[in-house]
Amino acid sequence: MRFDYFEPDSLDEAADLLREGGGTRKPLAGGTDIVIQLRRRAARCEGLVNLKRIPGLADWSCARGDGLHIGACTPMRDLETAAAVAGGYPSLCEAIRVVGSLQLRNIASVGGNLCNASPSADTAPPLMVLDAMASYRTDDGAEQSLPVEDFFAGPGTSVLGSAGLLLSVDLPEPAPHTGDAFERFTPRSAMDIAIASAAASVTLDAEGQRVEAVRIALGAVAPTPIRAVRAEERVVEKEPTPDLLEQAGAVAMEECSPIDDIRGTAAYRKELVRILVRRVLRRAVERARDGGRTETP
Repeated sequence: MRFDYFEPDSLDEAADLLREGGGTRKPLAGGTDIVIQLRRRAARCEGLVNLKRIPGLADWSCARGDGLHIGACTPMRDLETAAAVAGGYPSLCEAIRVVGSLQLRNIASVGGNLCNASPSADTAPPLMVLDAMASYRTDDGAEQSLPVEDFFAGPGTSVLGSAGLLLSVDLPEPAPHTGDAFERFTPRSAMDIAIASAAASVTLDAEGQRVEAVRIALGAVAPTPIRAVRAEERVVEKEPTPDLLEQAGAVAMEECSPIDDIRGTAAYRKELVRILVRRVLRRAVERARDGGRTETP
């Protein structure tokens, strides 16, 4: 397959190149998704627009009081190996660590993982429970932001359109007494796509006895990553007992709408959701009671 290759130096130039392509050109960040799709003939394009030379898109920062800023082209490995990210946002690091191989994570980006808009995107559930905001440039050049949970329009489709560009993802600093966790299930331990995944963030009261706030997100069990809102309602303002967390898992399994495919049946995925939600809630509660931060592995 032959295609043109572009290396713009600015957002304006990148946007112009995409717009001129009329939907036939694709942005390139790490390339770990689009290149494979092209090789397999699962996607077609007439040009790739490399974004990695554009200043600022690969920048990231994490500091107390400022939260976590992730440029759209930031390599996953940069975040995975950062003690501040692992300590303050453990669910995101847990998700990154199961993406492909170490070599892949050296070039793959969180932005690319989101823009691919796969229902099983590993970083989507933790970003959703961590209240992340996606900043992007629209087709007409305006800059907007929205919660990551609203970024996905359907399987393989985001709000970006044919010429939009994701700029960054920003996460607020977690509230005191907050913990979060991510877990997925795959047939193999690595280099596989999730059959189902779940993430949770839990904020407890100062005594660690009552849930003040909770967010639960699911992956690979609906056309897009989703929030399990009814499961959240079952937990909030209550003591996080093992029985309550089990109830939340049972509610979450009724909120998803998985499909049957070669990797698992819908019924199997629903049962996995029940188990995964209970597990991530339990770990999130434990971390909240421990101060909300974890040590770097």
